[in-house]
Amino acid sequence: MADFSQKRFLVIDDQPLARDALRTIAQTVGAFAVEFASNYQDAIYRIRNNTPDIILCDYVLGEGRSGQQLLEELRRFNLLPDECIFMMVTGEQAYEQVVSAVELVPDDYIIKPFSPDKLLLRLERIVAKKNFFAAYYKEKRQQEYARALAILNAQRDSEAGRPYRFEILRQEAEVQLASGDAEAAEASYRNILDNYEFPWARAGVARSLHKQNRLTEARDEIERVVAGTPHFFDASDIKANICMAQGEHAEAQKVLDEVSKKTPRNYLRKRLLAEAATLNGDMETARAALADVVANDTMPGAVTTEDRLSLARSHIDKGDKISAEKVLVGLRDSEIMVLGLDGQASFAALLAISSVDKGKPRFAGLRPALLASELEPATRLDVMRAALSLTDNDLADRHAEHLMASPDAKKVFSAIRSQYALHGRENDFREIQRQVALKRIHHDDVPAAGPG
Repeated sequence: MADFSQKRFLVIDDQPLARDALRTIAQTVGAFAVEFASNYQDAIYRIRNNTPDIILCDYVLGEGRSGQQLLEELRRFNLLPDECIFMMVTGEQAYEQVVSAVELVPDDYIIKPFSPDKLLLRLERIVAKKNFFAAYYKEKRQQEYARALAILNAQRDSEAGRPYRFEILRQEAEVQLASGDAEAAEASYRNILDNYEFPWARAGVARSLHKQNRLTEARDEIERVVAGTPHFFDASDIKANICMAQGEHAEAQKVLDEVSKKTPRNYLRKRLLAEAATLNGDMETARAALADVVANDTMPGAVTTEDRLSLARSHIDKGDKISAEKVLVGLRDSEIMVLGLDGQASFAALLAISSVDKGKPRFAGLRPALLASELEPATRLDVMRAALSLTDNDLADRHAEHLMASPDAKKVFSAIRSQYALHGRENDFREIQRQVALKRIHHDDVPAAGPG
């Protein structure tokens, strides 16, 4: 039997009587140290400063927040070690439908009212599971993916691993995806689906196919999930990302508009909505979404310099260069200097567009690096736009050509075309298209080299 006297408990509930009842039950099963959190922000503060061993969290936290949102936020910022037990407490019998769909699941859930004996039974079962996976958790945390997979492979075939069969397969798939082996991850998820139709596994197949750039197949898989489990909001995010990769920006924005209204405090989703709206040409929606992120994503460190660059970009897209310049000059030099080349290039490019006098010297100083380095698609778009505005056509054309030849070509095609049209260079854009197509044809026609 597990000893809970040395475990630190955190009870999260917005109702004082409910908190007291949960503390009493926790003490009955042997808990000595039991702390309280009365709301969402209080819970995050306490967990961030001193992670408990066991969290008992009510599903309804007030102010439009839920325990599921809290769990997702904790995982987003890596504030919840795998060894920590997170148990959802709910009065909703229908919660089982929610937890069966979502990807980020609690360790367990328990429906009110419940007895100390029932809680004890659940906690002992979770402790046994945590102990079983302890060695795997350690290797995964250190990103030693090969070792993590080796442990899972050995456990999968063991007698002790039988109760955790699906969890082992799920963890295998997640590690394979994290390590970049999307084909193996797809196979692992399909292995799960051969036995049981978990929505999160179907979504995992879609994510794996997306990583392989098999967009039509990925879209088919995620459509099944969205249609079958409408409360699985992460599936809508996956669908939106796939739609953007296919160049269907209006559909991506429509999907995210709908789900964002149901989850107004999910700021990762708001960022994705801004991206989709930008690609769709809906600059006002993008700007509003990013302003909401910068103003209200209150987790310490959540709003990044990249978020502020995105807000400045949305002002430029809307034609409001004054507001864009205000955001950019509000960034400290120390914030800019810690950015990688992509971030510094985007900052210089956006500043050059919004304020030529302030931005052009910095942008010109980066030009050699911008010609020689690999950059992210969003950065290439920023550099291309700044180069077009400064009539540096050689630099603009190089980045446009890179983008048109990349796997992101469908995603960024309309953005490139509109910028070249804005600067009266439609014919040059068509010539870049033609040259990229010719190179692709030539590459496809070159026979594979045989043995020497």
